[in-house]
Amino acid sequence: MTREVTERDLRAPEFRQGSPEDYEIRDDGKIVRKDRFVCGMHDLAAIVLGSSRDYEIKDVIDAVHRLKGIQVLEHIRTARDVFEGEPKALECLEYLQALIEQAKEQA
Repeated sequence: MTREVTERDLRAPEFRQGSPEDYEIRDDGKIVRKDRFVCGMHDLAAIVLGSSRDYEIKDVIDAVHRLKGIQVLEHIRTARDVFEGEPKALECLEYLQALIEQAKEQA
């Protein structure tokens, strides 16, 4: 069975399922989905909070900040090994760690 070629057959694969109302042209000329920020927020929420959870945007932002704090704490632990014999450097690292942990508790 053959069929007629449609306009959708001629579209780029990334645009085949949408309609023109779903897209806009960015300032740089690229065609993008209008709902890309909403889709991105849903993806971020699924990554940091779990996929089946309702959320507020503040919950997602707080979770990202906590993850960033964890990453910084890992760098501080590594720096401790590097500055093992430097008391002033270790004192600064401990101060930074305390600030990060305090911020995590407040979040």
